Amino acid sequence: MSISTASAYSDRSCSTPSSSDSLRDNQLPGWFGEIYDKVHTYGKDVEEFLAVFTPSRTPCTLPDVDKAISDSWTPVKGKEVASYDPLVKILTELVSGFPDDKRPSFYNAHNKSFKFPFQEFAHKHHSAKPDLAVSFPGDELPAKGAPPSWSRCAMVIEAKDVHSKDPFHERESGARSETLTQLAVNARNLMFAHGFLASFALGIYGDIARIVRFDHACAVASPPFSLKSASGLKLIREFLWRFVHPWEGGPGSVLGCDPTFRKLTTADEEWLIGRLGDRAAELMSGVDLNEGRCVKVWDEGDDGNYRTFVLFKLLNVNARLFSRATMVWMGIEDTRKDGVDSCAGEPVVLRALKEAWRQVVRIPEQKFYERLEETIPEEKWVGLPHLLHGGDLGARDVRRWKAACTGEAWAGDDALVGTNTGSPSDTDDASSSEVPADDPRPPYPMHQTYSCRLSLGEKFEYRERSHMRFVVDVVGRPLSRFKSTKELVLAMYDAIRGHRLAMSFGGVMHKDVSEGNILIVDGRPSSGGRISRGILHDFDYSAMTLEPPVDGDVSKPPDSLVFHPLEKVGGAEGQLAMKERTGTYYFMALQLLGVDDSRHDVNHDLESFYWVLIWNVLRHTAHTHHHGLLACNTVFKFGSDTDSRAYKRDFVQEITPVRVSDNAPFTTLLYKFTKLVLRSHIGLILGEPAPLTYDTVLPLFEEAIDSDGWPTDDAAIPFVPPVIVTDGRRDVAKGKNKRIFSDDAVETASTLNSEGTGLDSGATGGSSTRPRKARRKKQPPRVDSLKSWKPVLRGADVVSSGEVAVDQASD
Repeated sequence: MSISTASAYSDRSCSTPSSSDSLRDNQLPGWFGEIYDKVHTYGKDVEEFLAVFTPSRTPCTLPDVDKAISDSWTPVKGKEVASYDPLVKILTELVSGFPDDKRPSFYNAHNKSFKFPFQEFAHKHHSAKPDLAVSFPGDELPAKGAPPSWSRCAMVIEAKDVHSKDPFHERESGARSETLTQLAVNARNLMFAHGFLASFALGIYGDIARIVRFDHACAVASPPFSLKSASGLKLIREFLWRFVHPWEGGPGSVLGCDPTFRKLTTADEEWLIGRLGDRAAELMSGVDLNEGRCVKVWDEGDDGNYRTFVLFKLLNVNARLFSRATMVWMGIEDTRKDGVDSCAGEPVVLRALKEAWRQVVRIPEQKFYERLEETIPEEKWVGLPHLLHGGDLGARDVRRWKAACTGEAWAGDDALVGTNTGSPSDTDDASSSEVPADDPRPPYPMHQTYSCRLSLGEKFEYRERSHMRFVVDVVGRPLSRFKSTKELVLAMYDAIRGHRLAMSFGGVMHKDVSEGNILIVDGRPSSGGRISRGILHDFDYSAMTLEPPVDGDVSKPPDSLVFHPLEKVGGAEGQLAMKERTGTYYFMALQLLGVDDSRHDVNHDLESFYWVLIWNVLRHTAHTHHHGLLACNTVFKFGSDTDSRAYKRDFVQEITPVRVSDNAPFTTLLYKFTKLVLRSHIGLILGEPAPLTYDTVLPLFEEAIDSDGWPTDDAAIPFVPPVIVTDGRRDVAKGKNKRIFSDDAVETASTLNSEGTGLDSGATGGSSTRPRKARRKKQPPRVDSLKSWKPVLRGADVVSSGEVAVDQASD
């Protein structure tokens, strides 16, 4: 239910002020690292591409295209911009015969900036600059002037001057990287702005074109075709016709639209504000209702009935394209029916709604919540949310598709109305071998991707994703917005308690403890009367035992616990790909960053809690770390396991551990927690295991919470990434914090950082800049036992009489 937090700046040094262009340059390598092996060319002809990827049941009956409409246009090398207006004219002519309410318009967007579609998060992402923008059906975009926002843009067109800039050829170049990234960034923005299940782009390279379809699993490009031939122009027109005549959707819909989603109307906005009542001003501060939406939510096991939720404030977003693409919204249930609000006058109840695209190989998240609800006694419940509604939209969509293929009755009011006699499998996933035989064929499910299978083959089913949407009872704040450091510690404490309950009673191991997966709650009493100050959520990558532990007993050795296997793993390649680590990269335990094939255990999750705490200390408190503004950057490294492990290891071995100024209880907690982590790490090296346990970690928090001396006015300091310049020898933070390094730079660097999985790439993946190699430090004498390490605690100051030496050379 969160975005896994990535670094807000990279290692790249700079000495220039911020700008959209410099921000973009910093992000491009990371973006290309994400999309590198996710972009494929369809192996069949363009007509088949259109039939499979652009389903429509409204045939285009317009007369043949006149080739002459493109005769006067000839792209010239080095004069890319000169083609934009002629292309607008050609495309406008191609759609001139469309019905007025279906006709799109085209806008020359040269040198116009389109910001990230959610204003709350726009500062973290560079602006996009598409070459041409395509409107929704019936909308006439202005010929000149200010660019339209994403709200009026349904598709983009990227035009290059020569064939050689076609990025779908099998070759490497910087230009290819940037061209692919431009397409991907635009596709991402369209999908988030409109809730698209898939988005489309048209790439024009010289006088050839490709149609590209993006979803959250991969991108598939059509074979190239000519814009100087009547047949090629007809293909463009056929695509545009299908684009504005999708298989399903209301007025104004285009290919890729989610039929379970709609934008807020004026009536919705008025009802929402009235329903929020006295809380409206507070809750809607800074909210742009143009970003809001209404969505349908079906409970598992009931395909026929749904609830509608009005979502008005985006709380968090994972802005990666090929990912879970998690969004968390604040909203309320729409209780209107036939113009009457059944809850009018009653106190409004806020809910958190999560949208995410799980990998189909993984157990659906609601299954973990069901296990927790079944096994944890309510009177013990703390630190965890309750699942209220929702489930796997992808699985439901597959069932809907099967009903259309077989002619069976469908329980819902959204039947695909297919007459095909295809033969679906018994599982809730679509298979490319089940292409319906009749024409028009019912479209493949949209809430579950099928693009990897269609473009690469059945064995790549494990790369597909399924759309999850569900509602929980808690609306929380990110850890980075704590009102006091004690509140931060209380939230972490309850989250660890929740982790213990999940493991002890449910046999559920979280496996992705991260900054974004812990929320601060403003005192939520459960039915049993307990209050959660913080919750642990987001069980996308969790594992659970085959059977719940008996009476909460998880005393068995970790290796003896038998966990559910992943749901679907296709072939030898899929089996190999599923032997991955899970977790958000920055918060992974030291052992999991090692070379050994360690099994993820409770010990590793508890260490992740430690790194989450350190992350917030270095970014949001008045700490004493000697690197100051660069502290977080020097401790948390991305891209190389060796470097990441070395810098974390350096941190826990510091002779003068980090302190929080004028905060003895917090400093003591940090010191003692650091000592536990160091003992655990050195114990592995010396063969004297000292794993972190609930019984060693929780008392540290309890002692700190019960201590006197907590400040009351130490709310989170907003983190502003420092300017990083190079003096030839080291990185230095200087002057006013002007340059902003975006989360994109590392958020998109590989499938391992915010996804926490090596499913689709290697263990570490690429990064926007390669982290520096760990520098060797002068090593003190080695120790032979944990007992010889004797740190000394002097009041609030933490020092050590010796440093445990660990070789920092690269592995």
